[in-house]
Amino acid sequence: MAEFTRRVLLGLIGATALTAGGIDVAGAAERSGRVRLRGVVRYAANGALPAGRLTIRLEEQGVMDKAADLIAATSVRSSGRRRLVPFEMDVPKAALRRAVDPGFTVRLERGGRLIALNTSKQRYRGRGDVSLTIEPILY
Repeated sequence: MAEFTRRVLLGLIGATALTAGGIDVAGAAERSGRVRLRGVVRYAANGALPAGRLTIRLEEQGVMDKAADLIAATSVRSSGRRRLVPFEMDVPKAALRRAVDPGFTVRLERGGRLIALNTSKQRYRGRGDVSLTIEPILY
């Protein structure tokens, strides 16, 4: 499984080295005070991640007695056919540097109903690709 994850992440890196009209999009984002964050969301249960909309939020989660402040967010669709769903988000470098303990909140919703979410804190150390895990909601 670790080898599969490594191959998927390497494929993401290669597939997202985008150029638009000869301009390196990822490099342009980094020079503009933003960094491009890439990763995958995996399903803790057996099988593929259910179909629906994934919302991935990077938040400041380290300040006690205060609601988490949003640093960056993105959303992607899960087709219901894959165990790993890739995502990308642009993160402001300044907000990331100010963050005491940044972490991710991940939700999967379909038809207004919560299907899965992350139940443990998933910290972000500020480097490398991320692999996030969500668990099904049992009603």
